[in-house]
Amino acid sequence: MKRSCFLLLSWIAIYRATAGAEEPDLRSFLKEHCVSCHGAEKQKGKVRLDQLDLLHPTAPDRALLERVGEQLALQEMPPEDKPQPKRAAVEEMIAAIENLLALRGERISSAHEKLQRPDYGNYVDHDTLFTEPPVRKASTPGRIWRLNVDSWIAKTQDWTHTPALFRDNRNNAKPVSFPYQGPDHAFLDYANIHWFDKSTTEMLLLETEQVARAFMQRRWDPLKKNAGGAQERTIALSFNVITGRAATPEELASLMRLRDRAAKENPAEEADQLVVQAMLLRPEALFRSEFGEGEPDRFGRKLLSAHDLAIALGFAVNVAGPDDALLAALQKGNAHDAAYLASVLRPYLRTPAMRDRLLRFAQEYFEYPHAAEVFKDAKIHDYQPVRLVEDADEFVLRILDEDRDVLRQWLTSTNYHVRGMFNYHGTKIAHIRSDNGFKDYHGNYNLTEIEAGKEPHWVDMPADERAGLLTHPAWLLAFSDNQKNQAIQRGRWVTTKLLGGIVPDAPVEVDARLPDDPALTLREKMQVTRAEACVSCHKKMDPTGLPFEQFDLFGKYRTEENNRPVVTTGMLWGREVANPIEYVRTLADSKKVHQVFLRHVFRFFLGRNESADDAPTLIDMEKAYWSSQGSLKETVLTLLTSDSFLYRTP
Repeated sequence: MKRSCFLLLSWIAIYRATAGAEEPDLRSFLKEHCVSCHGAEKQKGKVRLDQLDLLHPTAPDRALLERVGEQLALQEMPPEDKPQPKRAAVEEMIAAIENLLALRGERISSAHEKLQRPDYGNYVDHDTLFTEPPVRKASTPGRIWRLNVDSWIAKTQDWTHTPALFRDNRNNAKPVSFPYQGPDHAFLDYANIHWFDKSTTEMLLLETEQVARAFMQRRWDPLKKNAGGAQERTIALSFNVITGRAATPEELASLMRLRDRAAKENPAEEADQLVVQAMLLRPEALFRSEFGEGEPDRFGRKLLSAHDLAIALGFAVNVAGPDDALLAALQKGNAHDAAYLASVLRPYLRTPAMRDRLLRFAQEYFEYPHAAEVFKDAKIHDYQPVRLVEDADEFVLRILDEDRDVLRQWLTSTNYHVRGMFNYHGTKIAHIRSDNGFKDYHGNYNLTEIEAGKEPHWVDMPADERAGLLTHPAWLLAFSDNQKNQAIQRGRWVTTKLLGGIVPDAPVEVDARLPDDPALTLREKMQVTRAEACVSCHKKMDPTGLPFEQFDLFGKYRTEENNRPVVTTGMLWGREVANPIEYVRTLADSKKVHQVFLRHVFRFFLGRNESADDAPTLIDMEKAYWSSQGSLKETVLTLLTSDSFLYRTP
C-alpha cells in the first residue's frame, strides 16, 4: 500500500513538473514568505533560498528543500512576527517538496513522520481540534503496541503466580533489563516508538529465562495435573495462560518438536522450561495488536473486535491489562454500543488499579517525580526529595478521589500533605535525627519542626505563598539542579503542557550555559538568552518560568536573592503577572489551558498524538469535563468510548 502511494505521488509530481506548474508555485511561495530573510540581501541562519534550482535540484538543493519542508510542517517558519500563509498553502508546499524529492527516487524523511513523535503533539493546530468538523470520522491507525515495562512485569507476575517477581526487598518493582524510554518531557507509553532491537532482544532472553523458571516452580505442576499428565495438553494449557488464547494445531506441533529436540540433550524439566520461554517470546506476550475487523465503513474505518477492544480497554484502566470479567462482558454484550460500554467501564473507574493509572498520568504530566533524580551535593545540601515526591502523590490522589474540578485543584489547592517529622521505615518508628539526612524536610515547606508535626497530616499553606503543584517543593525541585533553579525548564513546562505552545530543541551549536558569576541573580544571568541566536526560543520559555523565582532551588518560599528583593514578574498572553500565585490562578481560569490539558489526557490513554480527525473526541471530552463539574474519570470514560478509541484505519 505504501509503495503504491509513493508511486502515485511520484507520477503526480512528474505530471506537475512537465506541465510547468510545480516549479512556479513553489518558487512563488518561497518568494512571498521566505526570501525576504533568506535571499540575496539577508541570509538568516546562513540560509539562502532564492538560488534554488527547483527543476533540477543538486544534492545540496535537495537537502535544503528537505529542511524547508520540515520547518514548514513543524510551523517553525515563517516566524511568528511575519505574515503567515494559510495552512492549506503550507500543506501544498510540503507535498510539492516531497514530490520533487521523490522524483529522484530518494527515501523521503517526511516531516509528517516527526509529527507522530510524543514530543511533537503540540504542532497540531489547537483551534482545529476544538472546532466541530463537517463530518465526524475519528479513528486510530492500526498498530502493534509493545507492552510497557510495568505492564510486562504485572503480566509475568500473573502468569507465574509470583507477586514478588522483579521486586526488591521494599516491594518496589525493579526495572527489567530492556529499556523503555521516550523523549524528555513526554509520556513514555507511546505505541509507535518502542520495539526490540538486537541488544534489547538479547537482554529480554535473560529476563524470560527468569520468568520461565518461576513459571515452572508455581504453575507447571498444577497445569500438568489438570492435563492428566499429558505433555501436549500441559503445553497447550500453558500457551493459553501466557498468550490468552488457544494454540493452533501448527503452533502446538512446533512447540512439541522444540521440546523433543531439547529433551534429547537436557533433562525433561529443562526441556519444558525452554518451551515455556519460547511462549514468553511470542508476540502476544510482548505486544498487543489493534487492526479492527469486518467490513470498513465509508471512511475506511473498522471496529476493533470485542477481544481486541477488551485488551485495549483493559490496559487503559489497569497496568496489568483486562481481567476475565471485562473480557466476558464485551463478548456477551454489544461492545460497540457506547452506552453499554460505558456501563461496563464505569465500575473500573473506581478501582485501585485505575487510581494508580491516573496517578501515573499526573506523575508523567507534571514530571514532579524527577525531583528524586536531581543531584544535590549532600555535604552542602540536606534534604529528602523522595519524601517530598510522596507528599505530592498524596496531594494528587486526594484531588483524584474527590474528582471535582481536577485541573483547577491541582493548580491552585493550598491543602498540602506533609509526612511529618517521624520516619516510617525499618523495624520501629523513629524521630528524624539531625544526622540522618532528613532534618531539613520541613524547611522545604517553610514550616517549623513543630508545624510539620510528628505524624502524616494535611496543612493549609498560606494562600499568598503556595498554590497547587507548580509551587509544591517536589515540582520546584524537579526543575532545579545542584546550584540553581531551572527557570527556563519551568517555563518550557508551562508553555508546552499548559499553553499548548511549541519550543524547538536547542541547536547543537548553541552554547546553552549561563554565566557562573555568583553575584548575579538567575534573572540577571539569563540576560544572555536575549542574544539573536537564542531569543526566538527563549521568549517562549523565560517569561513563563521566571515567576517561580519566588522559590529557591529547594522549593522554599523566599523574598530575597543574593541579599536583594527577588523579582517574580513574568509574562502571560502579552500581559505582566506579578507573582507565581497570581500566575497559576490565572492559568487555572483559562479555558484554553483546560483544553490543552485534555489533549494530554488523550495522548496518555491513546498512546499517540491527536490529529485533526480527533476533533469530535476532544470536543466531547471537554463537554464531559464541564458537565461533570470537572470529573477526570468521566472525561476519560468519554475518551474510552469514543470513535478515536473504537475504530482503526489501515
